[in-house]
Amino acid sequence: MGYVKNHLATLVSGIWAAVLTGLYFPLVDFAPSLYFIFLMAVPIMWFMVFIIWIAQKAADNNHGESHSHDEKKAMN
Repeated sequence: MGYVKNHLATLVSGIWAAVLTGLYFPLVDFAPSLYFIFLMAVPIMWFMVFIIWIAQKAADNNHGESHSHDEKKAMN
């Protein structure tokens, strides 16, 4: 399962979305031609982060991985 509980894709996408958001303000002022590219990339990337998170949560629930090991041990 790993350190991030199968949310590695969400984590990487979220970091990339945060980097794009952080680069938006300095680069748009520096190169106005990048305005359209960032206008499209930043919201799409945050939408992808949300969709990836929802998909992983659904996969975890469908495979019964929503409970931690402690809860499974307590049930036995």
